[in-house]
Amino acid sequence: MILLTEDSLPPKPTSLGLLLTVALDGTHNRVRRTLLVPATAHLGWLHAVLQVAMGWTNSHLHQFTFKGKTFSDPSFELYDPLTLDESKGRLNTLLVRPGDLLRYQYDFGDSWEHTVLLTSTSAIDHPTMARCIDGAGACPPEDCGGILGFNNLLEAIKKPTSKAAQQFKDSLGYTYDPNAFSLEAADLALSTLPWPSVSKKQLAKIIKTGSKRTSK
Repeated sequence: MILLTEDSLPPKPTSLGLLLTVALDGTHNRVRRTLLVPATAHLGWLHAVLQVAMGWTNSHLHQFTFKGKTFSDPSFELYDPLTLDESKGRLNTLLVRPGDLLRYQYDFGDSWEHTVLLTSTSAIDHPTMARCIDGAGACPPEDCGGILGFNNLLEAIKKPTSKAAQQFKDSLGYTYDPNAFSLEAADLALSTLPWPSVSKKQLAKIIKTGSKRTSK
């Protein structure tokens, strides 16, 4: 008879997680997030993660680029034969070594470009959930004119009583706070993302709930 002790038991299987740093290009790291995601996630799911973590509203088209390859949502019908289905792009086949990166573009008009960098890998105990473990800076307002418009907004609100600041407030319908980022709210919202895929309806509901939570 063989007695199995705790030390002799086979190790529990672990899942690989990827630690990603996401920076909004052109903001000099003002708007950034640090995310821990399952390595088996596909780019379509990562899109949902980025929308929630960054604070976007999923109101525009998007695409990923990696070493000359482009991935996007087939329903966009971009009519580019070289554009691949983002659900076929697995993170563990793209981001393999620390330093590997991919690009994420949201809103082809304002052209918000993000750099998604693999910082490290680690074992995780939540293989179907993303975590936001650090971050800074509020997401720019949608349709504010891209990085140029965003920089103009940041300059204007330095003088809250100025005419430019008031024009932005009237245009947006609220006073923009560039530091209004809640790590707790972002992490909580990410914990509700369905796995392994997220429908547009599900994502819209999570974004709406998250925006209400952060506005309190």
